[in-house]
Amino acid sequence: MRLQLTKNKNGMKNIFFLLALLVSLYALAQDGNNICVWNAMNNYNTGGGPSELERGIKCSDEAAVNPATSEKSKTWFYRGQLYSLVFRDTVLNKQYGNAAFEVAKSFKKLLELNDPKFRDWNEVANYLAPVTIGAFNAGYDQYMARNYAGAYKLFASVKDMNLVLKAKNQKTYVHDTTVLKSMAAAATEAGDYASATAAYKELITILPSPGVYASLVRLLNRQGIKEEALKVCEEGLAKYPKSQDLIIERLNFFLSEQKYAEGVTYLNSLLAIDPNNGEALFIKGLAYENEKMYNEDSAIAYYLKAIEVNKAKKADPAHAKPYNNIAAIYVKKSNAIVEQMNKLGTTAADQKKYEALDAEQKQWLQKALPYLEQAHKLNPDDAQIKRNYNNVKLKLGL
Repeated sequence: MRLQLTKNKNGMKNIFFLLALLVSLYALAQDGNNICVWNAMNNYNTGGGPSELERGIKCSDEAAVNPATSEKSKTWFYRGQLYSLVFRDTVLNKQYGNAAFEVAKSFKKLLELNDPKFRDWNEVANYLAPVTIGAFNAGYDQYMARNYAGAYKLFASVKDMNLVLKAKNQKTYVHDTTVLKSMAAAATEAGDYASATAAYKELITILPSPGVYASLVRLLNRQGIKEEALKVCEEGLAKYPKSQDLIIERLNFFLSEQKYAEGVTYLNSLLAIDPNNGEALFIKGLAYENEKMYNEDSAIAYYLKAIEVNKAKKADPAHAKPYNNIAAIYVKKSNAIVEQMNKLGTTAADQKKYEALDAEQKQWLQKALPYLEQAHKLNPDDAQIKRNYNNVKLKLGL
């Protein structure tokens, strides 16, 4: 009797069912960490405590490194949501100081995955809105506390979050220029000149201004990158030829190389084109206060010319500078006389000389007073001018 192999239809169905079940169980096991994260967030949002989020963090950490889930959009979507909740939780926020960085990193990774099936970008934006504002404010607090490196990292995380929002045409809540200025300032104070330079260079491409150009020039000079600094300065001057900050920086190149005649020639060329350039006149006065080419009379003369041309223009706080500088020259003369007075003895002759010198030093203060008064009137918010003005009045007993 020959044996024949017969097909058992029910057996085949069972095998296929078991295979399908095994595949489903495997997928479920691989995605279990993401399910854990979702459950943790759901429990937290429905009244659970911070411990729910901490449980979610453990699962999310595993999902982020597991090859089966590390490239899934769901992994990074959930992780971004999870850390945004951690960032906003008053208990966990202090414990997990990296929460804002993780939010930015997670949603940036989600963007990079470019999953065509993922469409919940409006929900991403809803989670990012409070974190971008909160992270920027936290960066400001760190800056004021002089933790400049920490401030920079927070500002940089806001920049990354803005990148995600803009890529998906979502609203940003902190303007890029504000973020970049803050990054540049924090990095500079932290001594991270490379990061500060990068921030200023990017800022110039978004919203160029004389101040940004001048800051970048100073930063490059501080790093000893003179050639690039000069190039940036000249580029800025081509766009803003009347910028006082940039004119000063250009003049500083001449002075640093001890090319004093060239510096004056440079200012003269500006004045030949625009004789009523109050900024150039003021800076020429400054040039004559430089110790290598000090000429008090010339300095005062150019400050007075700057004052004269500025009178024909709309009042500007910057117009206070030549007034203040003239006053400073006179106050300096008064201080020099006071030093002589302090060296005198107690004899009758010395007392007589003391009184004569006292009258002389007060004359210089009297000369300074109206200039300081006008400077204060033009720029009442300048703390230094206000302090100078009050000190002279105090010395004169006014």
